[in-house]
Amino acid sequence: MNILLLSNNAPNYHHFFKALVSLYARDGATVTVAVDSRFARRHNRLDELTFAPIHEFETYFVNHRTDPSVLARYADFNLNSALLSDFERAQVYGVWDTRADLDYFDRLKSALLSFFEEIFDRYSIDTVIYENVSNAFAHFALFVAQRRGAAYMGFTGSRLPGRFAITSDPLEDDATARNFEAIRSGALVPGPDVRHWAGEYLSRIETITPDYMKINGLDRISLFRRYFRRDRLAQLAALLRHIGDNRTDAFQIGNPLRTYWGLFSRNVGRRLRVSRVRRLYQQPVEGERFLLYPMHFHPEASTSILAGSFLDEYEVIRNIAFNLPEGVRLYVKDHISAWAYPTLDFYRRLRALPNVRLLPPEAPTKQLIKKSLAVITLTSTVGYEALLLKKRVFLYGRVFYEFHKGVTRIESPARLHELLMRHIDRPVDWDDAYNLDFVCAYYEATLPGTLNLLQGPEPAEKMASEVYAVLAALHGHEVKAAVTA
Repeated sequence: MNILLLSNNAPNYHHFFKALVSLYARDGATVTVAVDSRFARRHNRLDELTFAPIHEFETYFVNHRTDPSVLARYADFNLNSALLSDFERAQVYGVWDTRADLDYFDRLKSALLSFFEEIFDRYSIDTVIYENVSNAFAHFALFVAQRRGAAYMGFTGSRLPGRFAITSDPLEDDATARNFEAIRSGALVPGPDVRHWAGEYLSRIETITPDYMKINGLDRISLFRRYFRRDRLAQLAALLRHIGDNRTDAFQIGNPLRTYWGLFSRNVGRRLRVSRVRRLYQQPVEGERFLLYPMHFHPEASTSILAGSFLDEYEVIRNIAFNLPEGVRLYVKDHISAWAYPTLDFYRRLRALPNVRLLPPEAPTKQLIKKSLAVITLTSTVGYEALLLKKRVFLYGRVFYEFHKGVTRIESPARLHELLMRHIDRPVDWDDAYNLDFVCAYYEATLPGTLNLLQGPEPAEKMASEVYAVLAALHGHEVKAAVTA
């Protein structure tokens, strides 16, 4: 097994992935590391992986000239779309120099493809290991992996408690759909334990919170607890070593000091506008007919990759507001992890729209789903939960539950009024048995374990051992289990 580990500045993720590939190397796999920048290499202590050669994209990119032939070879892939996730991050956090031009983006695409092609060819890579495809660095590695016939193992949490998933192409994540078709046809028969688990889960769906919402910590707005800690001093010292870095050579982190200042400033701005945002929230009106729209966190893959065409949520909400059937409101519920990050002007413009009520993040989501006519969403977990609560979902983006018969895809915003008029009052035409099979199909597409990539070294190593044991059992070979009690 020839593994390529991807690494970047995602906080703490490196603890889990370094521990995981160390277990693979111990059992005979060869490992190579591709890292986005010099900063991430040092910050993630990648040189501790003494068995693995390390390749820095930043160094490669500085000396790369655009190669039209490599762009032509991959012209059947949507290379420009794959840049959107990092473009959004760069805009939100002030990562890139504003002078980046069209030639820069062509050179970036060319460099990423050439960089990964050379690594794949030199080391005969057959497996890429990283999180789910969430940025351009990973997306271009996926393109080369697909062209070379290699596997992409993207580790990610799932909506099911105590289950995680391994995904490949985020836009072709059809494992649940294939399982569901197999269950319905009789080709796949979930065991009694799986059906029991799914039944218990459905019976408690109104009180269950997905694991990722419990561990991301993004709902905390305190600046003191976030920044005034001893470990932040060491981080500041590391950032100061990169004070003169170019803002575009390391395209994901830019100049680390400037980028972290952008992160800090964003959180300060959030804290300062909290009370004023609070005053703009409204409350539901009893007896009102409404669609529920859950806002998303930005920037993240669920929007920039899975719903990139609808990235501007104000534009999406405005289009809905002006295409609602008569007598129907739109309840826009703020996101618990993202509220007060947008500007006051954003919230005021939402409040000014006809037919829109702006709800606070702590508004009871499950109760709102049950009282709604339907949910309308980009890719939200709220859409998934609505289906389990037997409410229709109007869906803009791409997500694993899109095949469910309760989902209506929004292909053209220009035809939204017609779509809503035709489907909003349609009676539910799926039953408990359908939802049970749906959850079983999703369960079969996931693996046991709670994947928290934000943990420190010791719990990350324990988690990596547990995950490795699960993967070994899945692939039918033994490993030297390093799971601690």
